[in-house]
Amino acid sequence: MFGKAEAIGYSQLASCEQEQIVRLQQTILEMVALGHDCVDLIERVCTLEEQLVPNSVASVMLLDDQGHHLDVFCAPSLPPAAAAQLNGLRPGPGAGSCGNAIYLQAPVFVTNTLTDPRWSDLRRTAINLNILACWSVPIRGQGGRFVGTFALSSFEHRSPTAFHRKLLEIGASIIGIVLARKKAEESLRLSAKVFENCSESIMITDAMRTIVSVNPAFSAVTGYRVEEVVGKNPHILASGRHDAHFYRGMWHSLETSGQWQGEIWNRRKNGEIYLQWLSISSVWDPGGTLQNYVAIFYDLTEPRKQEAQIRFLAHHDPLTELPNRSTFRDRLQLAISHTARSHAKVALLFLDIDNFKVVNDSLGHFIGDALLKEIASRLRQCVRNTDILGRHGGDEFLIALTDIQDIDAITDVIVKIKQKLAETFHLEGREVSVSLSIGVAVHADDGPDIDTLLKKADRAMYHAKEAGRDTYRFFTERMNVDATEHLLLTNSLRQAVVRGEFSLYYQPRADLARNRVVGAEALIRWNHPERGLLHPERFVSIAEESGLIVPIGEWALREACRQAVSWHEAGLTELTVAVSISAVQFTRGDLGDTVAAALAESGLDPASLELQLSESILTLDTEKLFLMLQRLKSLRVSLSIDRFGTGNYSLAFLKRLPVDKLKIDPSLVRDLANDSANTAIVHAVIQMARGLNLRTLAAGADSDQDLTFLRRYQCDEIQGYCCGQPMPGDEFASSLAHSGTAPDK
Repeated sequence: MFGKAEAIGYSQLASCEQEQIVRLQQTILEMVALGHDCVDLIERVCTLEEQLVPNSVASVMLLDDQGHHLDVFCAPSLPPAAAAQLNGLRPGPGAGSCGNAIYLQAPVFVTNTLTDPRWSDLRRTAINLNILACWSVPIRGQGGRFVGTFALSSFEHRSPTAFHRKLLEIGASIIGIVLARKKAEESLRLSAKVFENCSESIMITDAMRTIVSVNPAFSAVTGYRVEEVVGKNPHILASGRHDAHFYRGMWHSLETSGQWQGEIWNRRKNGEIYLQWLSISSVWDPGGTLQNYVAIFYDLTEPRKQEAQIRFLAHHDPLTELPNRSTFRDRLQLAISHTARSHAKVALLFLDIDNFKVVNDSLGHFIGDALLKEIASRLRQCVRNTDILGRHGGDEFLIALTDIQDIDAITDVIVKIKQKLAETFHLEGREVSVSLSIGVAVHADDGPDIDTLLKKADRAMYHAKEAGRDTYRFFTERMNVDATEHLLLTNSLRQAVVRGEFSLYYQPRADLARNRVVGAEALIRWNHPERGLLHPERFVSIAEESGLIVPIGEWALREACRQAVSWHEAGLTELTVAVSISAVQFTRGDLGDTVAAALAESGLDPASLELQLSESILTLDTEKLFLMLQRLKSLRVSLSIDRFGTGNYSLAFLKRLPVDKLKIDPSLVRDLANDSANTAIVHAVIQMARGLNLRTLAAGADSDQDLTFLRRYQCDEIQGYCCGQPMPGDEFASSLAHSGTAPDK
């Protein structure tokens, strides 16, 4: 069992000593055969040797992983506190028997620990533990490496006999074997655990290419259970996509280099063919005989999908899956290059969703995103496969119509788009209606390159918005002039806010029944330092686009309240003032605080303030709209709907709104005597308002004939040239002081 050296040593022992050693070996072998734990085995060795060497204790010390110091691994007869005194022992000349055994890599037998210089560093420990003699033998582990020591420490001065040396030799050898077996078992357990838990599929065959083992990952990928493949040839996985030449190359590589790796198509149990990355290695025994093939592979299906997705996202918008701006430009450039040879045209359509911000702010970004996806889907249905559709960003889309022969073909597509998007969208239980403003530029009529086309199509789109939205415009050179004008006004408007270049004019309103002026609408003017007095139609839309309408609107509200208080102090106590509110101000969410602050600052009675709500405000989220209106009503101000009669108002919706007045749009009021349709509409609006207990105000009452009809239909109030033109606040008060009433018509 222990080699040639041990056999020679036996001749030096008495027969009884030989018998004791044999019994020691048999006892340990039985424990090994029964699979006892490593620690139990080593403790048993120590205990048996202590019985054979009376008045001694056995111990095993092991080197740490770095080989720097020794710690007690097993000392069954030593108290834990005593054993702890030996821990951290560094091998060296004065480090006791065990430290020297490792230091010298040879057995060390010390008869007197109190005088022997080899115990100089441990003298105090020897005295504390009453160790008077100590014999130590180094333990060899796997590969012959020294891993620790086995020692017998005596409580009396003594020298080892041949029997003692043999016991130490046998103990160290047994312990070395047990430790090596423990290491091997740990390695096997680790290998098995790696094999079982490896995320990559593993298949092992014998030298004849018969499957002998697979791991769980193999079953998860292929669908085959272990018992279904063990004993089979790996060919059961073949997809049929590779010919004999492919497999000859694979086996040639294995035979010459012992390895092969690459992509291969295989088949799952359910018949699905999939791509995998496969690595095969040959395994030989120490004698050079082929033993096994180990194949490790992983499924490339998901990685390839992810790669394809990454490539897709690099060129497409992730929300709508349309080509992104960069890809659209590349495809448009190809289309333009093609038309240079075919002499056809390419039309670039720049599409912008009208009031998309209102949808986002009122219904939330989730609904906004869903709307963009649905719009993209409908736009796909409106273009040909040869056309190019892309998302420019935000709520903007681009369409390039290729191989266009005439303008009518462009118009036909635009009409189709408008019809398709006019259909109501049903999103998460909500109904949403949208419209588009579309600008068109044509290559090469409007520009020779993409950047020029984009710029001109963009300008045309803004002209479509200025024309009332929900329409389209082709680019004209006049738009270049308008774009420059727009930019100049935007820059000047920012300075105007800082410099306070605005003023308010007031247009009278009269009560028809009382024939008296009862209030005025505040109309903003811009005192431009170079262009003179500008009316709101020249700059309000720009102010809304830039967000400057918020500070301008706050100023107008404060100034109108201040002016109304000035009138009241002058004795005109019945006058009310009406101020228009932009949708931008409304969606900011702090309008209630702004109104409250203006009332408090001026001291105006809230009943003397009327807020005019534009049509776009009424497209906001219903709950948010009602909450804000309730907040405003709690301030006791009056609310009216501006330009009523031209928008899409639901009567049920109107009934729920906490408003006080309907301001009939001027386009319906003017020339009532000659327009029977407008006359019928105005009459119906007044009757409906009366039924809802709302007052009516007819804007644009400019002629005697208009006034006659409005009196006949019992309209409550009028505004227009019949009452007076807009004028500064002081002039307004002065004119009332002289007349006191509206003109009697």
